Amino acid sequence: MNKIFATAASALVLTLAVSSVAEARDGFYVALRGGYTDYNYNSYKRDNATTKSKADFTGVGQVSGALGYKYKYFRLEGEYIFRADSDDDYKIKADDGSVLGSNHTEIETDSFMLNAYFDIMPNYWISPYIMGGIGVTRLDFKSYDTSRDGNRYNQFERDKTNFSWQWGGGLSLRLNRCLNFDMGYQYMNFNKLNKAELNAHVYYGGLRYTF
Repeated sequence: MNKIFATAASALVLTLAVSSVAEARDGFYVALRGGYTDYNYNSYKRDNATTKSKADFTGVGQVSGALGYKYKYFRLEGEYIFRADSDDDYKIKADDGSVLGSNHTEIETDSFMLNAYFDIMPNYWISPYIMGGIGVTRLDFKSYDTSRDGNRYNQFERDKTNFSWQWGGGLSLRLNRCLNFDMGYQYMNFNKLNKAELNAHVYYGGLRYTF
């Protein structure tokens, strides 16, 4: 009996997912999203008298807001994204393994993006979508080494704005004709920072309301 109920429930969920409902509203929309950014700093550098080392930034939270316009299968929006500070600390070692000191690196980014979306099934309860975007990102980067006696050296600070791009996809769940819950994944590339490429994997969810 339990198998019969489970099969019936699964069939009902699948039917709802692929059943068309009232046509989704077209027009201007606002979106609020929250998520997680996992940075990658994709190059190695060599410090004085040390082996190769690499900054490994911690993942951080992000929030974003967007204004856009939806028409049928397509959406176009402008989005602002703010991310919290991320940092990394590692030991500076000589070739014989002895610790000479440590390195501390911090980064903060915020982005202005122009994004385009394609909703594959906009008039269904659940619709996959794909997206891509271009824009600019402000990169605030700080780095310094600390010797064993606590003195700082090799201090470096950079505040620059880079061209950025992203692509991704996800699922949109229709809560009613105007309100959607979107969740998805994005790969974002921030281009070069201090002779290294900075990019990120982003996982997010949020609400979108069409007027």
